[in-house]
Amino acid sequence: MVNRTQDLDVGSVPPLRSMRSEKLVIRKYGGSSLATPRMVNEVAADVATLVEAGNRVVLVVSAMGDTTDKLIALAGEFAESPVPRELDQLMATGEQVSAAVLALALAERGVKAVSLTGDQAGIEVCGRPGAGTIARVDPAKITERLRDEQVVVVAGFQGRDANGELLTLGRGGSDTTAVALAAALGGSECEICTDVHGVRTADPRIVPDTRPVRTVSYDVMIELAGLGARVLHPRSVELACRHGVAVRVKHSSNPGPSTVVTAQPSSEGATRVIGIAHERDVRLVRVEVSVPDADHYARVLTTLARCGVKADNLSWPDPGELRFTVRGSEQLDAPIAELAMELGARSTVLEDLGSVSVVGTALLDPPGCLPELLRVLADHRVTVPAMTTSQSRLTAVIPADALDTAVRALHDSFGLAEDRT
Repeated sequence: MVNRTQDLDVGSVPPLRSMRSEKLVIRKYGGSSLATPRMVNEVAADVATLVEAGNRVVLVVSAMGDTTDKLIALAGEFAESPVPRELDQLMATGEQVSAAVLALALAERGVKAVSLTGDQAGIEVCGRPGAGTIARVDPAKITERLRDEQVVVVAGFQGRDANGELLTLGRGGSDTTAVALAAALGGSECEICTDVHGVRTADPRIVPDTRPVRTVSYDVMIELAGLGARVLHPRSVELACRHGVAVRVKHSSNPGPSTVVTAQPSSEGATRVIGIAHERDVRLVRVEVSVPDADHYARVLTTLARCGVKADNLSWPDPGELRFTVRGSEQLDAPIAELAMELGARSTVLEDLGSVSVVGTALLDPPGCLPELLRVLADHRVTVPAMTTSQSRLTAVIPADALDTAVRALHDSFGLAEDRT
């Protein structure tokens, strides 16, 4: 089972009381599906077909293409370290543009449509700029528009807090917005339309013969998403699990296989490897305390959290040493220096690492998958400076330049390749 942390807590979303409809479609379009005016018009044509078939439709949209990156770069033209509040004000406009232009494209096709910001859609958030979480959804304004037979296009990734401040939700925020609206509106399924045909057994850019995963449980999908498979954000899957919303991941324009994320499939129970996930930009930190006391581990983690550093894969090989990994490329100099000052600790940071993970169910049950993982890495002379294991994932921290080789070898060793016979 997945260890659900406070970071995945998206709060309570009250259910809609009056609109259980089999013809309610809740769909999210990613930025890659809306990157150009032509693509926006293609999405509008697809949605118009849904409406003609008698569906009521709620859409959640991300910013067009690489708009978010451009907005961040724009902020950098005016401030070396932009004020987080103002950065949120700027970044939220990307989704608002997407919502407005898609509503315009629908109206041009004779489809009644309205665009709403997250606030206008009744999304209340809490937290800090750039990392808000959804606390509550009031779907009244959306249901009013749906009863008027309008397509509702909601800007994802954003909402207002109790003080009226706009906050963005961080990476994967539009996925979370879509699932939250599905839960609030009583939808049984939320569609995530992107530029891939569902979840696959590994990154197809590394392994050419991956196969689609047709059905996967919430818990396994949270592991895959949290360990580098970026098709869905783990927070959105956690929310779907809490409210029983199935999540279907499908290509936005090309017919093909899709993945449904739902409650545990009946086929699960025995040992089953479902996919290989990987993560780049991993660093291994070793913290040594000369005079350890009963709570020095807690003080180390508290100090790191205060500095915005999220520690993964914790281990303590002896009473005075703590090891953990940090994902991402953010500078660690400042938090490590603060750690040394507060705790009198010595630390080392190993750079140029990544992680490869075998994800599935009952992975430690006899005979277990760990020996095979270690054998494959040893056969390719891949060193493993750190490892974390559980019934649902086996994660090895390895040199970054060995990642692609390890992913391909493990995918082949566990028999995950697509059968082309």
